[in-house]
Amino acid sequence: MKTKKLIKIWNVAIVSVVFFCTLLLPGALLGAKIPSIEDVVALKAPPPTIEDLTGGRVKNTDLIDKHNVELVKDYLTAAMYEYIKKGMVLKTGTQLPPNQLNPKAFRDATERNRGKAVMNENGAVYYEKIGTFWPGGYPYPWAKTGVEAMGNYNYGRVWDSFSNLPVFIWYINPKGELYKTSGQEHYYIKISGRTTVPPLGTMPGYKDIYVKRLTFATYPLEIKGLGQYSLRYYDSYKEYDTGFAYLPAFKRTLRINASTWQDNVAGSDMIFGDGLAFQEPYSNWDLKLLGKKFLLVHEPKSPVPIIDEKGNVSKNVQFDMGKTFPRLGWIIWPVDVVEAIPKFKHVYGKRIVFIPIYPYIYSISGIAATDIYDKQMKLWKGYIQIFGSHRYLGNDPDKAVTQETGAIMTDLQTGHTTHFWMNNLVNPVLNPDSIALGTMIKLGR
Repeated sequence: MKTKKLIKIWNVAIVSVVFFCTLLLPGALLGAKIPSIEDVVALKAPPPTIEDLTGGRVKNTDLIDKHNVELVKDYLTAAMYEYIKKGMVLKTGTQLPPNQLNPKAFRDATERNRGKAVMNENGAVYYEKIGTFWPGGYPYPWAKTGVEAMGNYNYGRVWDSFSNLPVFIWYINPKGELYKTSGQEHYYIKISGRTTVPPLGTMPGYKDIYVKRLTFATYPLEIKGLGQYSLRYYDSYKEYDTGFAYLPAFKRTLRINASTWQDNVAGSDMIFGDGLAFQEPYSNWDLKLLGKKFLLVHEPKSPVPIIDEKGNVSKNVQFDMGKTFPRLGWIIWPVDVVEAIPKFKHVYGKRIVFIPIYPYIYSISGIAATDIYDKQMKLWKGYIQIFGSHRYLGNDPDKAVTQETGAIMTDLQTGHTTHFWMNNLVNPVLNPDSIALGTMIKLGR
């Protein structure tokens, strides 16, 4: 009898402890239900929600603002954390299954080529043996190093080609006032690793070239025609990017070199190397994989258009802090966190790059966000990628798609912000010969 009484007392004590722990630490019991990143990327479980990760302390219906940001700090970039403390507001977005994030042909290529990626000492990714170009898909679905993670970004780009028509740049002062705009056009075409737009694999006749790129300003008049044409070679360490920048005011072209990527983009908060979140050749950077984590990223498809039929920002979009931050939807995705430190003299001290892990990757940008530090390693700027609605031509996800995208770059040290708003035509048929120096000069004049 005495033993049974003791057992009963212990049972009551255990139940009481569990009850009070649940009240004080609501995530203590729910934590066991949070799937691992391995299970999420293996499609054994969906990504957790912010409510799951906070043990119910932040509901999926709650807004995230400066009043509750400490509860979600672990799932934010350093820049995002500072943005929210200053007045940015997030709301919960909508998850999409991986089969709606990118074309089936790209996913098929990833599975077909899984485990066949090999890397040379420069970080260039090849297929089965050094010298054979990567035929397409994601080279390292589970990256083990920073170089592999950045190799995914560079060689595992979903698109075969894309163009932005047009790009609107907003300049926003520390008071949140939109005081100036400018316009651009962009054209990119991948020469190798093509999975969707013929010719698949590698285009013939373009030895050692990986990507051709052309971008130029369309207005205002004082910068109209300012452009950059570049070639990225397959092994950028062995053969650095070549190309030219065109200065219409002087009717002159300048050769691209390592410092050209550090030039400011039309008076914005971005340098040319910030395009697509990290556009410089990564062979110039020491890369370290800091780990994998769940991160709040922008939802891959907005339920409402963020850009109207004229190409302007839609009236559907609500802003906070004047025009500084759009209030859009955010979700949890698994990401690789890579530290990138320049090997040469650079305006930046380092970048921290957040790369979504396959199959949770976007069709346009392979990077969700980037934190940028100055030479004293003080947080300087933050880049975040945002997405609007999209539509497939003929409702076929393997055909060209129009995708609304945006990018926000805020200088945390000055309070100045730049927005890039654009409609992208993803995987159009582009003539690689038309992306050339002569085209840039003609458009510039």
